[in-house]
Amino acid sequence: MALTVRSRTVTRVLLVGVRHPGVVRAARKAGLRVQYLGPREGAPDWLADGADSVCLLDDPSSESLLAAACRIHAEQPFGVAVSLNDLYVQITAEINDALGLHANSPDVPRATNDKARMRDTLRDSTVGTVIAARVSTIDDLKAFASEVGYPFIVKPADGMGSRGVTLMSSEEGLDDVVARIRGTAGWVAEEYLSGPEFSVETFSTEGVHHLLAVTGKFKGPNFVEIGHVVPAPLPSETVQALTAEVTACLDAIGLLEGPAHTEVVLTDRGPRIVETHCRPGGDGIAELVRLAVGPDIHQLVFDWLAGRPLGLDVATETRAAATWFLTPEAGTVTSVDGLPEARSAAGVTEAYVTVSPGDSVGELRSSDDRLGAVIATGDTAEQALQRARGAAALLEVTVKSDPVVVM
Repeated sequence: MALTVRSRTVTRVLLVGVRHPGVVRAARKAGLRVQYLGPREGAPDWLADGADSVCLLDDPSSESLLAAACRIHAEQPFGVAVSLNDLYVQITAEINDALGLHANSPDVPRATNDKARMRDTLRDSTVGTVIAARVSTIDDLKAFASEVGYPFIVKPADGMGSRGVTLMSSEEGLDDVVARIRGTAGWVAEEYLSGPEFSVETFSTEGVHHLLAVTGKFKGPNFVEIGHVVPAPLPSETVQALTAEVTACLDAIGLLEGPAHTEVVLTDRGPRIVETHCRPGGDGIAELVRLAVGPDIHQLVFDWLAGRPLGLDVATETRAAATWFLTPEAGTVTSVDGLPEARSAAGVTEAYVTVSPGDSVGELRSSDDRLGAVIATGDTAEQALQRARGAAALLEVTVKSDPVVVM
């Protein structure tokens, strides 16, 4: 097994805005001292026991976070700042850059967080072409439509969790999109990519990108993800093609180290990048990778920083793991049943519901609108999916439609 070791090791890390308890556990397991910086509001419960020092800010603006990090470093130097949260990866990179710490350039999260900037970056690379343009007016949208035709996609340049992703099938509705664009940070129009969608989970070491897994994805209304399976049941040549495209993408944005989660559509022209992120996949994908193919992505992050040798060869004998989300109709929750039955179903490792009777449920427009999920394992992708979907069906969230108010 090939072993990889970071050229500059650290003994202390600054976690910025991290909430997941598995992240601090991984840092501790790697033998690292942990300093924490983040907003006071919603601060995680594990800080008292999990962090050696804590700095909470009432104003978690980028300027305040950078100033606080510099003060912390002057008093008790840390080797690198880390965040695995989209909201903080940019300022974390800027902290490292300002302090001269060995880490990814701030240009990396700039290219991943800004979808239009990502397209500009990839346009000059060997990555397969996806026609895209920044848009802000009805004339911009009409010009883009005349170039690529309908349908096409419009989405916020800084969007997360499928929020605001809109399929434009005709000129009807362009005015509504423009109304949403006004006063925002910017939007991007992209050609519609037709084909099955996957995400490629990788870990990079000194600019070398290692494949961990390919995730199969299932979409619901408004492009919201309603299920995942790892590994996606694909022939080896397809996995190689997806991996090659993602490698070219990560090279183009300049990722040197750490996890990446890259979404790809397999079109009739070959793989095409949807977007990429310099953090582990959300929606429990990191847990699916651990259950199915072995590597714990959070642990890889901190073992790498601590200078522990990494064995990045994925096991040839793998299992499979899948997750399926609850997506009831909009309305008011009247009852929640079946959680014990779902948790005791074959292969299930986790099942949860995020709503209670009396809660209001909106239409499925983003990842935040899902009401719970099940994770299950199996010997094959098909079995894991069947188990996850079957257990999810045991979770009965009864919703009463809210009355329509006529003005």
